[in-house]
Amino acid sequence: MPRTLGPWLICLAWFATVCGGFWWFEYRHWQSFNPIGVTFNGQHLSVLYQHLQQRMDGQNQITVVHFANQKCACNRYSKQHRKALQPILRRSQQHLVSPEMAKRMGVSVPASPAVAIWDKTGKLAYFGPYSSGMVCGQGEDFVGRVFKRLANNQNPEWINMLGLGCYCPWQFTEKYEDKQHA
Repeated sequence: MPRTLGPWLICLAWFATVCGGFWWFEYRHWQSFNPIGVTFNGQHLSVLYQHLQQRMDGQNQITVVHFANQKCACNRYSKQHRKALQPILRRSQQHLVSPEMAKRMGVSVPASPAVAIWDKTGKLAYFGPYSSGMVCGQGEDFVGRVFKRLANNQNPEWINMLGLGCYCPWQFTEKYEDKQHA
């Protein structure tokens, strides 16, 4: 083996390790919002909305539900984005739903972080990722767009399954159920 080949192999191994580590910590959750291609029409969310309406004492205001899994590494980006969105969300009724809470209510969504927005009449205006960027808060802001339309009394009725970014599958709760029933 030539003397110069050893240092090059060490450098190559080091570079591969650094690249692998970077991917593991930064990109392993980078995927499509709906990776399994399931059609989602929002019917499951009507159960959630009805449950929330019971707690809201008939207030006619925009309702926003944030789907967040604290075990998901992507949640750190959505927390920052939710904070940044507060000026436009401040007049809405907001709720945070975890996988455990959703499971108790029989609600399943493709991935998290995600958001659902209902207009003042209780009609679903938006469901999907917060934005189009690689991490929540980068790229096109879907929530801001929806709120602009709602401010003009236009309900976009938009179910967005096309996001690409940092998402964690929500289905693990369903797999957990299957293991208990087996």
